[in-house]
Amino acid sequence: MLTEDFVGPPQTYMHMKSARITAFTQNISDIHIADVPIMEPAAGQVRVRMLLSPVNPSDLNFVHGTYSEALQRIIWNQGATQETTGSVEEDGTIFYDPAHKTTCPQPPYSLGGEGVGIVDAVGSGFLAKRLQGKRVAIAGGPPNGTWQEYTVVDAKKAVVMPDAIPDEQAAMFFVNPLAAFVITREVLRVPRGGWLIVTAAGSALGKSVVRLSKVYGFKTICVVRSDSNTEELRQLGADAVIETNHQDLVAEVFKITEGKGAGFAMDCVGGDLSAQLVCCLGLNGRLVLYGTLDSSPMKLPIRDLMMPVAHIEGFLLPNWMLQQSPLKLLSIIRQVKRLTIQGIFAAEVTQRYSLDQVVEAVTAAVQPGRTGKVMLQIGEQ
Repeated sequence: MLTEDFVGPPQTYMHMKSARITAFTQNISDIHIADVPIMEPAAGQVRVRMLLSPVNPSDLNFVHGTYSEALQRIIWNQGATQETTGSVEEDGTIFYDPAHKTTCPQPPYSLGGEGVGIVDAVGSGFLAKRLQGKRVAIAGGPPNGTWQEYTVVDAKKAVVMPDAIPDEQAAMFFVNPLAAFVITREVLRVPRGGWLIVTAAGSALGKSVVRLSKVYGFKTICVVRSDSNTEELRQLGADAVIETNHQDLVAEVFKITEGKGAGFAMDCVGGDLSAQLVCCLGLNGRLVLYGTLDSSPMKLPIRDLMMPVAHIEGFLLPNWMLQQSPLKLLSIIRQVKRLTIQGIFAAEVTQRYSLDQVVEAVTAAVQPGRTGKVMLQIGEQ
């Protein structure tokens, strides 16, 4: 087990296992378990003894440095410089927002974006104190992630889980359920009877969108690479499934929509597929991009946007949430919690690994064509 250097006398702290990286890397095996001090919560924070944490595609962005690299190109980060080692210089801090309130973390740090655990210590403040001893789903993330035995988060990022939501589903409460709900109901606002194209539809998020369509009455065109998820998607209620390994996406959407095109599309793949989706949109159609499973850029003739007066917009859940009022966020959390209890966001966990097996867990999670989620078993109730 590796031990990293920390400021302060180690003998004054209790220690824990933490899955960390020391620098951005393309090599998953560079993730390691370190022995680090257990943190104390500050004002408005809670400390959570972690039980479970999933491995999500977004977690890899904090390993590879994808977010940091992209944010350096944003206008409000112009002037920030980066060394070839992958660590930002002291005068080149990268921010998620133009107000420079939310920094993009730089390694070394602990990994893991969400999970479930028990609040075992609290800082000052009413919101924090009311969570003492409660089982909570948390939205974490570097520099203080959820792939460790204890983590500290702002109390507003911890949501008490009712007994009706089991640990596995509680661990996945934030990333996929919130993204699926917010994109379909708050960003696109797909109307009853409207067509929504969903790429990577065999993913946990894609299947959640299909279930949401049955609740809110919109129609789904599920785009997958092969037939491995087709039957399940149809059973869930998908109105159409297109398998791109042998079907032409644009031609199939033309047939399904009777030549009108889809009003809405959401894509987490990128590259050539995103460009094809633009050609599937009807008049004033809207495409939301929320992922880059294909790291290649989208190449698009400008008139493919001009002629149908189409709209392309990006979506990053944390930045979207930062722009919402506390009352708005509370309303969304309540709706997502209710839908979670109903099973709308249920995701199958196909593999569990211990924290010590984090490299094996991440390796399993990134295997092409895999179905189901990979979960890290960190602690016990």
